[in-house]
Amino acid sequence: MLDEFIRYTALQRDQAPLASLLIYLKRKGGYVQLNQIWRENGPTGGGPFWNQTTLLNKLDKLERLGIISMERRILPSPRDEAKKKTNTFYRISPETPLYPYIFGMLKIYREEPDKYSSELVEKPLDHLSDLAGRVPSSDPLVGRELDVAMELIGEVFSVGGDEVRRMIKERMARRGMIRDRRNELPENAPEEIKIKPKRAATGAKKSTKKEKTKAMSEEEDSE
Repeated sequence: MLDEFIRYTALQRDQAPLASLLIYLKRKGGYVQLNQIWRENGPTGGGPFWNQTTLLNKLDKLERLGIISMERRILPSPRDEAKKKTNTFYRISPETPLYPYIFGMLKIYREEPDKYSSELVEKPLDHLSDLAGRVPSSDPLVGRELDVAMELIGEVFSVGGDEVRRMIKERMARRGMIRDRRNELPENAPEEIKIKPKRAATGAKKSTKKEKTKAMSEEEDSE
């Protein structure tokens, strides 16, 4: 399937419309009605497709490649519920090898301190094929998806791979998903080592309480 997709994308003079369509369907997640796809990706929605025939041809080809799946449903007519109408729906197939890497066609950048935007990378379909083609057949797809996510984090915050790993580790620690072993004592540590910090803390509390009592008595004597 990947080889067929590469051959098909090589025929695309402009890769942006097809790449935008794949990203759109991935963002939607489930089945999307054809009318909605055209409304949001055609000229009315400011999308990349200027005629419905081109959009239908792309969808048809993606379905034959096994990248998307199509489903026809008989639904009541919006104008007359007594009438039934066949509607066509499309969605990205989660089973396709391209599925985990579709968002890898996006380059994320910071517009303002708290606002981020995205745009297609140069030759997005070639980039997508490259990401999917790096995966050996024995590797789980999740592994490459994590690599893509880490790459995007690095681009957003302009940091290297080591810094990205540190950021992820700190977030996981804050959420209780992992523990920082540097702050933990080994189970076979001597009892006096485990107890001393607690006693020290208790002693600190007592001394603080005595100081407060002494200060209060001194204030009463001065009155």
